[in-house]
Amino acid sequence: MRPCLSLMARRGIRLDSVHYCGLEEELQARRKRGSFFQKQTSPLEIPEHRMRLLYRTFQENETTATLTNFLKMPYMTRETCKQDLARLVSLLPNLRYVDLPDGVYQDDSSCASLKAILYTRCPDLRKMTWFGGSERNFVDLWIEPPWIGLEVVELTEMKVENRDLVRVLSSMPYLTNLKMSSMPWTTDAIFDSTTTDVGLFPALQALTIEDTPSITIDGLTTHLTRPIVSETLKALTIADTSIPVHLLHQILPLATRLTSLSIRAQVSRTIPHLDVPLLASASLTHLAYEITDDDTSTKSLAKPSPSYYTYLFESLWDGGMPKLKNLYVREPTFHTRFQNKKASAGGFAATGWTREVYLHTKGMEHLEWIKYSIGDVGGGLLILPSSKGGAGSHASFLVDPSDGSGGGYCGAGFLAIPGEAGECTPGKRERRSRADLWR
Repeated sequence: MRPCLSLMARRGIRLDSVHYCGLEEELQARRKRGSFFQKQTSPLEIPEHRMRLLYRTFQENETTATLTNFLKMPYMTRETCKQDLARLVSLLPNLRYVDLPDGVYQDDSSCASLKAILYTRCPDLRKMTWFGGSERNFVDLWIEPPWIGLEVVELTEMKVENRDLVRVLSSMPYLTNLKMSSMPWTTDAIFDSTTTDVGLFPALQALTIEDTPSITIDGLTTHLTRPIVSETLKALTIADTSIPVHLLHQILPLATRLTSLSIRAQVSRTIPHLDVPLLASASLTHLAYEITDDDTSTKSLAKPSPSYYTYLFESLWDGGMPKLKNLYVREPTFHTRFQNKKASAGGFAATGWTREVYLHTKGMEHLEWIKYSIGDVGGGLLILPSSKGGAGSHASFLVDPSDGSGGGYCGAGFLAIPGEAGECTPGKRERRSRADLWR
């Protein structure tokens, strides 16, 4: 049996998912009745056999092992074959990215040997994640960094003091992409060098802040006032934080190189329309603007979220984002705002819309993004529904913001991590046997 391998850009290997039909258990029972002397292999053991065959291949071909930078595999394979994965990794000195079991990110004892091998045998790793429970290991990284070339770091539910966080991050000279999710101890102090006294928060190309309420608009503006930061940051994601949506206008003028902005928030009150400057950015090309009503406003007669989309539309119509190409909103009727504006402007020639924008809309009850092309044709505004699907159906678009997996957007300077082929959204397919866990 040969391992099912897929070469990725000549430097990566992917173990494909094991696919089973609905009759696999019945077929397996029939095979067992074939011969008394023939040893039958359980389908659930196939991933383990593949790992061992790949290990033997690396042993016999050192050149292949040296050239391998990416190692991809399905979730269940890496979770159940931890020892085999540790043996594989020990033969790959130039590994940059590898799919790892969750225990590695949490300092679980079952993954101690695998993580020790990553420390000693894989100094060129470019992406690593830490979950809650691995705080002690993370805080000690600055003393003797095991992966000096880290470019992408994800921190989730980590209870780390501001001073320790900045000290570790500043010890990573090549860090470009940082995601902080559910960080209860992290405050605006990480952006103030006089408070931490251990260095400066790094200038990043991509910064994601999720569910971290102690990061405020004041902290972000302080961070962006540093010239190196404002000229480096290209992608910013703010999700479920205490940063008010109507204060985004303070951030955009400071981030002079920002090309991608994603904002996700639940609101309970309408936007304070008076004296709120419109959104304006000379560099923004991708905007994901997902504003929804929170639980306290679902039963009210007047929903607050439409006021935020009115604010966004006025910013667009005013010409504040001249380079915008891709717009994602959670208001399914957002395109009608353009139609109504066109009618009220007295005809096509009076609209003043001089560019083309790809609009993707989706309501709370929708599963897919609906795409519209909004552009100027012969001096008139043209609004056309495009092909069904949204970002997933068009290779030119960067990301589907509803994905939530962290993969998809890969701008200049980001680590391009090949995706797993054949992955499906949970819940779309009914599992009929234990073998389906390996899909």
